[in-house]
Amino acid sequence: MEYHEAADFVFDLRRFRPKPGTESTARLLAHLEDPHETVDFVQIAGSNGKGSTARMLERTLREAGYSVGLYTSPHLEDLRERVRVDGRKIPRSAVCEYVEAVRKYITDRAADGESPTFFEAMTAMALWRFGREDVDIAVLEVGIGGKYDATSVVDPVASAVTSVTLEHTGILGDTVEEIARDKAHVAPENAPLVTGVTGSALEAVRDRLRVVDDVRL
Repeated sequence: MEYHEAADFVFDLRRFRPKPGTESTARLLAHLEDPHETVDFVQIAGSNGKGSTARMLERTLREAGYSVGLYTSPHLEDLRERVRVDGRKIPRSAVCEYVEAVRKYITDRAADGESPTFFEAMTAMALWRFGREDVDIAVLEVGIGGKYDATSVVDPVASAVTSVTLEHTGILGDTVEEIARDKAHVAPENAPLVTGVTGSALEAVRDRLRVVDDVRL
């Protein structure tokens, strides 16, 4: 398989509409034998600033001597920009290997109307790559919200909600408070959540954390 064929296959998944939940991503990862389960993750959500926060954290961890995976979106020119290990884009050969591993599975699911979406397939690619490369830690930028985002298939060791504004109201809720509660679903159990939100959004985050045991805000 050539790289352009692999990339075209993944891009073609944009025609499938997302469904709430992480089940599709979890099933795809199970098909790949859950390569991500040995990796520690930090998940970063927010209306603004999540991408820059993810990149700053990735650089800080690398400077501290860790091997670090980074998953961000969108890309500018090449989908490989979304998946990096120690600053290097995922190789074209690895994209081809991944697509070859999932193509039949995805094609079969598509025939049943259950295909993963583009973002779900890219998320699985990132987690697969990070597991294969045995990174010490991986930083994941959430796509939309937190509760139903594909990146929430992981159980992070720490998380962040950078900011909350009115966005994607048809998906996340009609108020800042509802959106904040959705994003706060990235909060891990028994681990810290860092946030820069204030006011009623902060209170909504606190409300969400009260139903998660031992989260440190």
